[in-house]
Amino acid sequence: MIFVFVNKRSWKSSGPIINMVTHNAVSLATLGYETYLCVGGGDDSNVDDDLGCFYGLEVRDTLQVHLISPYRFMGTHRFSVFSHAWRLIKDLARRDEVAVITRDSTFLPWLSLLCRNPRVNGYFELHDFYADLSWVSHKTSKHYREKVLEHVFLPRLDGLICITEAQQGRYQQVFPKSPICAFPLGTKPQVNQASAVSIRKRRKLMYVGHLHGSKGVEFLMQVAVRLAKHNVRIAFWGGKKKNIPLFEQKARDLGVADMVEFVPFQPPNVLQKAIAEQASLGIVMLQDTYYNRYLTCPVKALDYLSHGIPAIGSDLPSVHEVLRDAGTYVSPDDVDGFVSAVKNLLDDPDLYEEMTTRARLRAEQISWENRAKGIAAFVTSTLTSGLSQ
Repeated sequence: MIFVFVNKRSWKSSGPIINMVTHNAVSLATLGYETYLCVGGGDDSNVDDDLGCFYGLEVRDTLQVHLISPYRFMGTHRFSVFSHAWRLIKDLARRDEVAVITRDSTFLPWLSLLCRNPRVNGYFELHDFYADLSWVSHKTSKHYREKVLEHVFLPRLDGLICITEAQQGRYQQVFPKSPICAFPLGTKPQVNQASAVSIRKRRKLMYVGHLHGSKGVEFLMQVAVRLAKHNVRIAFWGGKKKNIPLFEQKARDLGVADMVEFVPFQPPNVLQKAIAEQASLGIVMLQDTYYNRYLTCPVKALDYLSHGIPAIGSDLPSVHEVLRDAGTYVSPDDVDGFVSAVKNLLDDPDLYEEMTTRARLRAEQISWENRAKGIAAFVTSTLTSGLSQ
């Protein structure tokens, strides 16, 4: 079995998307599968150097990353990546079964045509729920376009890969005949050289991700004022560089400029180093929306778990699904509850050490390698099912 991942975004893009698909590909290659990753890029990158220095991942002989430059007349990577992947997949299928995984809905028409080849098997990794828009209050042309793409092409694929169990249940209702699995995005367990005592004594919270209101940033600015009185700092890692001055000004207006810091998106290896060396607690305070409750797998929670850092999260199903008993949960708008949870963890050495142990155990359970094993088993099951019909 050969695995091919297709994503139209640019190599080394900021944000989690390319980082996640790269982890997916590396994990399957680690298991020994011949794996290919087709993404936007150019000749100015050295893939082996990028994997180690930018993504913090090991180079694998079983992995080939294809960086595809955009065609001059197109200006974007989409068509160049898709046409390159099309040719590659057809060529690979001449010698083995090929499992193609994408999260790009615009690749679905291409993938459905490729799946006419009995040696090509297509899988879509879902990160939303466009098939039924009843939950969307303000629908746009994008919502309707995505709905049409899913209803037309998903039934033609060999399987769907969800990132939450709730998402799996919803898609199973819409597409009852489609094989569907659910695996959270993965962790990369690390050995932290510092002791739990020294990590706790840093008294520093870390938030990772976009600086959107739905991610709980406004809430955290409120609690920053309260936490400053207890000598607790907050570091925000994420967001665009141009927006950082706005948040820094807000911190000054609130009188906590010396207790918070803002760092724009950084390469994954830089971020992971910062979590290991700076954080005492991780923050996953998503606002209570339909998307956050049922459809998202908070990557920030996976980052904290990877380093054995306890996390405080919103009391939502999606957050529970990732953290399980390694998380401390409060209502998304409960300032008093959040401050109390922080104080309890940072001021109680025994409780803190117990939560770090739980975080490490949970990280081992949902590692990228275990996710890859689950996906490989799911793909194999769909092939076996297809042969028996």
